[in-house]
Amino acid sequence: MVEINLLKLNFDDKAFSHIRDIRETVFTNELGISKQELFDKNDENCDHFLIFDGKEITGSVRILSMEKVAKLERMAILKDFRTKNYGKNCIFQLKEYYSEHGFSHIILDSIYSVREFYKKCGFTEEGDVFQRVGIDHIRMSLTL
Repeated sequence: MVEINLLKLNFDDKAFSHIRDIRETVFTNELGISKQELFDKNDENCDHFLIFDGKEITGSVRILSMEKVAKLERMAILKDFRTKNYGKNCIFQLKEYYSEHGFSHIILDSIYSVREFYKKCGFTEEGDVFQRVGIDHIRMSLTL
């Protein structure tokens, strides 16, 4: 598995500009999601992580804490780094980190077309398909 590091940031850190760029590249330029949808009031209170392989920033993710449940949101791996285990390694490290911090579950709302990736990481589907930002999603969860 590819070696990566997760750099934890706050919303007001100078390096948060990298997260802005990654979200715009992946969500707006590739998926057509409006820039207004990329950030919300939760950004100020979430844990944010840059995914770094020792040479380059390869992606980002945020975690919204809800008591002992971590909600994985806005995970974005830059195109050149997809299918190379950056996302899988990131999730492995997040599972370990949040388990050590007393969390019992990780949940996420996966874009429906990429749900198989999350299944390979141990997540299971819950409920019905729903629409968010004009794209089909499904809730998924993982017990830590």
